[in-house]
Amino acid sequence: MQKRSLHWDDLLTLSTLIRTGNYSACARELGVTHATAIRRVRRLESALGKPVATRTDGAFALSAAGRAALAAAQQMEHSAERLLRAVEDAGAGVSGVVGIACTAALGSHFLTPRLAALYRAHPQLEVRLETDNRVASLARRRAHIAVRLARPQESDVIAQRAGSMGYGLYAPARQPGSGPWPEEALAAAPLCGLLDEGLALPESEWTRRAGARAGFQSNNMLAVHEAVCGGLGIGLLPHHLARGDARLELVRDVPEVVREIWLAYPREFRGASRFRPVIDWLARALAECP
Repeated sequence: MQKRSLHWDDLLTLSTLIRTGNYSACARELGVTHATAIRRVRRLESALGKPVATRTDGAFALSAAGRAALAAAQQMEHSAERLLRAVEDAGAGVSGVVGIACTAALGSHFLTPRLAALYRAHPQLEVRLETDNRVASLARRRAHIAVRLARPQESDVIAQRAGSMGYGLYAPARQPGSGPWPEEALAAAPLCGLLDEGLALPESEWTRRAGARAGFQSNNMLAVHEAVCGGLGIGLLPHHLARGDARLELVRDVPEVVREIWLAYPREFRGASRFRPVIDWLARALAECP
C-alpha cells in the first residue's frame, strides 16, 4: 500500500481558505497563484482520500475530514507561532523590531511624537507602527502588541487597560475677539463624523443621534479632524487630536462618549526582555491620553 503524506502547505492553505472565504483572497494572503491554492486543497483531499470542503451558496462547508484537517492546521499554526515568539525573545535583550498596531489617529498623532523618549532609553529598538482602523490579528503576526479601543476578546492574549480617550464637540476657530460660537450657528452647522461601518462605535452613535445634517463622513478620524479644520462643519473629535490645534475651538465637552484604551499582547511577552519595555512605555504614554 502506497504511503500517503500530508504537506504543511496544504493544511495552511485550507485554514487560510476557510478564514478568507474564497480562493482569490487565500492566494493573495499566501503569496501564491489562484491555481496553486486550488491545487494544494486538491492534494490535501487526495492525501486524506476524502473531500474536505464543498462550496454552497457562496460559502465553504467543511466535511468531517475537513474539520479534522482544519483543527490540525490550527494546532500547527499555534505551535509555529509559539516557536517564533520564543526564538524572537531568546537572548534578544532590549533591541530588535517591535511591531505595534494602532488606529491611525492615536498612532500617528499621539504615540509617534512620544517615541523619542523610548528610543533614548533603548536606542537598539526599532518600532514598526501599523496604523489601521481594523482590529489587528496578533495570531497572524501583523503586530506584536496591539492598542485597542475596546477590551480584547482573544482568549490567548493579555488584556491590559491603559487609559481612556475623551471627546468634545469642536468647531472651526473664529477670528480673535469674535466670542464663542452663537447657539443658532451651531444648531445650523452640519456635522462631520466617523463612518460606523457596522461596528456600533460610540462616537458614530452620538453623531447619528445628534440628528444634524451630515456634512462629511469618513472611516478615518484624521480625515474628520481635517474636515472640521477646513470648515466643512462641526464634529465630535477626541481631545488628544483636537485639543491644542489652533484651527479649532472646543464648543463643549462630551463626557458621555469615552473610549477605553487597552493593550493586547501574547502571554509569552509578559516578561520578555524586548517587549516589556515597550509595553510599559505604551501604558505610561496612553495613561496621559486626555
